[in-house]
Amino acid sequence: MRSRGSSPLVFGVLGLLATAFTAVVVVAGLAGGDDVEAPATPGSGPVATESPAPEPIEGAEVAPPSFRPPQRLNLGSAPGSRVALAAARRQVVDLRTMRRADTAARLKRNPLYGTGVMLPTTCRAPRPSTRSQDMLAYLNAVSSCLDRAWAGKFSQAGAVFQAPRRVYWSRPGRGPCGTYPAQNAAAYYCPANRGMYIGLDHVIEQTGGRNPAGNHVPYLTVLAHEYGHHVQSMAGIGGAWWWEVSDRSKAAQNAYSRRSELQAQCLAGVFARSVRTPLAITGSRWQEVLESEYGRGDDQNGAGLRDHGSGEHFAAWIHQGWRYAKVGYCNTWVVPSSQVS
Repeated sequence: MRSRGSSPLVFGVLGLLATAFTAVVVVAGLAGGDDVEAPATPGSGPVATESPAPEPIEGAEVAPPSFRPPQRLNLGSAPGSRVALAAARRQVVDLRTMRRADTAARLKRNPLYGTGVMLPTTCRAPRPSTRSQDMLAYLNAVSSCLDRAWAGKFSQAGAVFQAPRRVYWSRPGRGPCGTYPAQNAAAYYCPANRGMYIGLDHVIEQTGGRNPAGNHVPYLTVLAHEYGHHVQSMAGIGGAWWWEVSDRSKAAQNAYSRRSELQAQCLAGVFARSVRTPLAITGSRWQEVLESEYGRGDDQNGAGLRDHGSGEHFAAWIHQGWRYAKVGYCNTWVVPSSQVS
């Protein structure tokens, strides 16, 4: 996660998105679809965050980008690959293990893309506040919901899944990926130990000081974005994209980094959609999310980097996941570069 820039947001971005981002995202032609089994979602947990039912999504206060329905293209599977053979034998495979020749297929034809809609997830979480202990309780509760939702998806794909480590800190420290707090990052994922790192106070500071008691959803999406990177890691996507460009130019690495970050955005939207009812993600709250995500774009945050994507695309891809709730519609690895700039 990167902090928002100080420049004021003129949220005509949604109008810009309508014309500048008409993404046609590919769904891999693997087994799966809308009529898949729901992931296990036990109804136990802390007190619900909000009691009111959410506002209707369609025609609510959010003016979403204009997307055309993604086209279904049959990309096939790599004949004779470990994944294809294991799927045929109904074996559970570890998608993190691959040959150099498998990396492109792991990015573009990942088994996760064929698992269809993420169905509603039962999720309960306490109301967060600016107090560290309240934010900790909230993040832990939502993380448990993320664990269940994504474990179900990996089970459908016949793939190994391990939940990430949770490192929610209030004091500086050090992990395998370096010291924290990291510059311009209140939250990050460390693949070396499968750890999600989130600063309980820093995340509020870098989300514009927004009161989490009034709108908890921007904090949910920060968490779901970092969890999205864990999903990529377990699916072999994280390792595959770096293997593809580790010996190439910085520009090539940044281009792949943008595809990775925008895919994590979309995966966060997929999860948010699945918990919109129990966690009261209303139209007005989602509007604030889109505004916040726009402000974190490379062209908005003042960091001078080009590795996360423009504000338009940072907002558009999380809304893509929210609108369709399908992992396959988050396949940023097959769209034109103009849609991940």
